[in-house]
Amino acid sequence: MASIRKRTKKDGTTSYMVLWRDPKSREQQGLTVLTLVEAETLKRLLDANVQSFEVAQHAMLTNAKRPPTVAEVIQEHIDLLVRPSSGTTKTYQVMLDRHIRNDIGHVPVDKLDYRLIAHWVKAMGAKGLRRKRSTTSMA
Repeated sequence: MASIRKRTKKDGTTSYMVLWRDPKSREQQGLTVLTLVEAETLKRLLDANVQSFEVAQHAMLTNAKRPPTVAEVIQEHIDLLVRPSSGTTKTYQVMLDRHIRNDIGHVPVDKLDYRLIAHWVKAMGAKGLRRKRSTTSMA
């Protein structure tokens, strides 16, 4: 089973190392990626394909050719926030998981249009959720 190790560099940036055992040689292998999403994707692909990097790499390259989903873009935004407070990151992640991922998260961003957004906004309203109102006017 593959694993992920978070690595913090001297300059404060973070990367992630995915570790697994090659099914043929039984030697430990590793690959460093920039985001947690990439690391989790690689780990899932390795675990689903008996730790074969060749098969996982082929799946990743095939996956890279498709447009990202709404959930993937928002997750990448959360992962790439520069010096967010832990509360901000947690709030954004909860909002993604509760209100976006299962509703419009699966939609490829190139297929997202005003109709889907309007339906999503109406669905949020039906759940009793409303947009945050600004306390300042734009006069």
